[in-house]
Formats: sequence, structure tokens, C-alpha cells
Amino acid sequence: MRSFISFFTKDMKHFILSIYLLVLSLIVSAPPIESATYCVDQNHPNASDTNAGSENDPWLTIRHAGITVTAGDTVLVKEGIYNEHLHFENTGTQTAGYIIFSAYPDDTPVIDGSGVTESSNGIIIDKSYVKLLGIEVCNWNGNGIWIENCGYVEISDCLVHDVSCGIGVFDGAHDFELNRTVVHHFLLYGFDASPSEEADCYNGILNDCTAHTGYDPDQNVDGFALGHGNQHDFVFNHCTAYDVFDGFDISSRNTILNGCIAHDCWNGCYKLWQDRIFLINCIGYRGNGSIVELDWDGDPGTVTLTNCTFFDSGTYGIWIENRNDTLKMMNCILAGGDNIGLAFEQTGTVNYFGNYNLFHHNQNERAIAVAYTDEFTLDQIENGSWTNYSGQDAHSLVSGEANAIFLNPVQFDLNLMPSSIAVDHGTSVNAPLQDIEGNPRPLGNGFDIGAYEYPYSTGATKRDAMIVPVSSARLYQNYPNPFNPETAIRFYLPVACEVRIEIYNLKGETINTLMKEELSAGYHTIQFSATDKNGSILPSGIYFYSMKTDDFQNMKKLTLIR
Repeated sequence: MRSFISFFTKDMKHFILSIYLLVLSLIVSAPPIESATYCVDQNHPNASDTNAGSENDPWLTIRHAGITVTAGDTVLVKEGIYNEHLHFENTGTQTAGYIIFSAYPDDTPVIDGSGVTESSNGIIIDKSYVKLLGIEVCNWNGNGIWIENCGYVEISDCLVHDVSCGIGVFDGAHDFELNRTVVHHFLLYGFDASPSEEADCYNGILNDCTAHTGYDPDQNVDGFALGHGNQHDFVFNHCTAYDVFDGFDISSRNTILNGCIAHDCWNGCYKLWQDRIFLINCIGYRGNGSIVELDWDGDPGTVTLTNCTFFDSGTYGIWIENRNDTLKMMNCILAGGDNIGLAFEQTGTVNYFGNYNLFHHNQNERAIAVAYTDEFTLDQIENGSWTNYSGQDAHSLVSGEANAIFLNPVQFDLNLMPSSIAVDHGTSVNAPLQDIEGNPRPLGNGFDIGAYEYPYSTGATKRDAMIVPVSSARLYQNYPNPFNPETAIRFYLPVACEVRIEIYNLKGETINTLMKEELSAGYHTIQFSATDKNGSILPSGIYFYSMKTDDFQNMKKLTLIR
């Protein structure tokens, strides 16, 4: 046990240091932004590229804006479909500021490749210190957005769809950030960072991004991919991938996936190749091939899984291809599955370090398999035979039924049952202090096993007396999520104030205002019945909800499945 903890702790120190250095590099390098502002409005009757570019005297084309603006300038693009390609002629700088290309407030400009012949890519960013905000990009034969050989690029609140490739990062691009950006309906990938012969990509952060719906199930279509090479230091925070071949295909060392979800993948949810890859509070379910794969790239590597929940694999729950790759797993749930739960392709388990996990499998006799010859049932895990064989999982648990673990496994609701054996049976060693929804750990007598901390995970009334007082407003994840047709949105106010809660679609359009009123301090809950402001029923899909007060604003994602 001592060797397990020391081994685990050493890698977590590397993990914490990598986060610190990555965030510090972005903060230190963040430049001041100047205020020169221009406007593009193709629908304005007097729009012309010979104009001054003011709101009353706007430019006609985004092409002209990209050629003209320099460091520190901001371009606001008004509503319209712009059938043209955007390429920046000049670069932003650390001292003069970013070049910012943004949607005009409350507008959704669309850069549409229909009929465009000058480029197969919608937007090319090969200059540093550039921000792209609130733009929709669609119908391009190449990449919706292409980033190469530059640094300090931010893409926020953008939508890319109906393209061959979503967002491509190449040739040494570094220190870039994607926030709340959605890519869907693509042929090859949603997001991909790949090295060139000259340079590798590094220092990338993706926050609350989604990649879903590949065109062709016979293609190797990735939701999020980091190509093979010497790439390093990427962080994925609360990103989601589904309806693709592989959800997260990671070939980059020192990479962290925090609170990510991959599901309904034609092959695997998480395909991991490199060294020092960390999955924390992640969820994977309904992978036709596997949920997690440790694929052999020719060099030894280590994957660390902490407080993750994996459920319902077609072939393997977790598959380790080569004994020279090391798997460390703590506080994780590995459940469901039609073939093998934990699979070692080769003989020996010296590359496995696991404890305080919870095992369940649809085929009791194949919960764990080593080289397809030494196989262990759930009973053998429970009675210690697996621990005697491997030296691991001395404190791990077993459940005979998935519905004794999860709230509704048939509907893939992987929140914990009140009576789940996962509750309070994890370890505090290197456990994250928040669960996948951002709720504090532990709550109760101990840390829970898996990505959710009970009772937050069930939407039950929280034991407020056990919660450390909150000094600022908070918006919690809706429950249930996904939902049909109603869901509850819970929030906290430290003082009485006016609260506005609104529902948005993927285009950023307000489709319903649930609340705009003065409320007292404390916890509040409001129901959303999946209708727009006219009472019309909303179709299935991804939506967002926001909460605004005088000094607080936050937004979260919710999924409607009918």
C-alpha cells in the first residue's frame, strides 16, 4: 500500500506542477488590449471597404477587415452570412495587444464557405495574439478554423459545423485557448492539434468545448485529437465528445483531462498513447470498442485515472495493449460491459497500480483478464484472489448490479444511488476536491468513488448544515442532465438581489427567460420544462443556461433528449 501511494503521489506532483506552469505561462503573457474598434456590416446600405469602418460608416467585407487591422484593434461583425474567407494580414503583439475579431453584441455572423473558391478553409490564423469571439463557421471543404505557426490565440463561444474538419492546430502553434466552442457534423475531426516536421504544438487549454457527430461511421473520426509527436502540456476542462469514432485520441505527454465526458463512440471513448496523461473526474459510457485504451506507441508511458466513472463497453472497459505502459487507477468505477472489464493484452500485471476502485461487469466471469488466460470473476475480486495475484486493489469493492451503483444505468444516468457502495468508500489520497459538476468533496464521512459526489449527484436536497458557507453566488449543474422534459436548475445567492436566468441555443440566441426577479439570500431552484418563450416544445439538442446578478455571471450546458 505504501509503494502504491508514493508512486501515485509522485505523478500527481508532476500533474499539479504542469497545471501551475501552463496557467502561469498564459497569465504572464496575457497582453493589454487596446480600444481601436471597427465594424463590418454587409447589410448596411452604405457599407463599403473604402469607409472608415465605424458603426455608421462600416466596412463591407470581413476580408478587408482581416487585411487592415493591426495589433490592439477590435473588429465587430454584425449579423449576416459572409460568403468569404478570413485571413489576418498583421499580427497582434504582447505590448500593443490582441487583434480581436468578434460578433457584434447579440448578433451571430456566419462565415459560410458556400460558393467560395479562394480557400478551402474558413478562417486561417497564422499570426499571434489573435482572438476570435462568437463567430459561426460552416460549409467549408477544409477546416472551419485553421491555426498554424503562431501563439496566444483564443477562440471563444464559436460554432463550427458542416465541414470536412473542424478546428485544426498545426506546425508549432502554442499557448492557445478554446472556450465554450462547439464543433459538429464533420468528416475527419472536431478538434485536432498535430505536429509538423519542423515543430510540435504545446500549451493548449480547452474549456467547456464540445465535438460531436461525425459524418461517416466507417471513418476514423475523432472528436478531440492530439496527433503523434513530441507535443506536450494540454488541458481539457469539461469537454464533451459523442457520435464519433474516438472521443479523445490523445498522443501528447503531460496532458490533463478534467471533468470530460465521452459517450456513444463507434470505437473508443478515450484512446491514450503518451506518457503522463491524467483523467480526473471523467466519464465514459457506451463505447462500442472500449471506454479507455492504453495504446502502445513504442515508448513507455503512464496513464493515471482518478475518480472516473466508466460504463457499458462493447469489448473492453479498460484495455492495456503493452506491459511497458503503466496504468494507475484510484477511486474509479468500472462497470457494465459485454466482454471484458479490465483487460491486459500481455502477461503480467507489474504495470498496474490500483486501489479503492469499484468493479462491476455484465459477465461476472470476465471482470478482469490477463493475456486472455488468467481471468478473474467479481467473486474473485471480492474474496481477494485478484489482490493475491496482482498485489493491487486491496481496498477495492465489487457490486453485482449496476442499478445498485447508479441512479438509472438503463438511461445512462451515472449519478450515485443513495445506497450505492461507492458512497464514502473512496480514499482521500490525491482525490480531487471537487466532483465533475464542481461540487465540493468530500460530503459525508468520506470521499466517494467515481466522478460524482453524493448527494449532489442525485439532485437530492443538500445537507446545508454540512456545507461550508458560500461567500459568493453559485450556479449549479441542472439535474437531471440529460433530461426529458423537465429539469431543475439550482443556484445560491449570498445576499438578496435581482436574478436573471435565461436559456440559449447553440447560436447564442435567447429562447426563454425563466426568471427575472428579486430573490432572498440562500439556495433556490427553478424548473425548466424544455419550451421556448412562446411555450413551443424544443427539439432534442444542447442548450445553455445563464445566471446573472449585479456582480455575478455564469453559464452551464444542458442536454435535452426526447
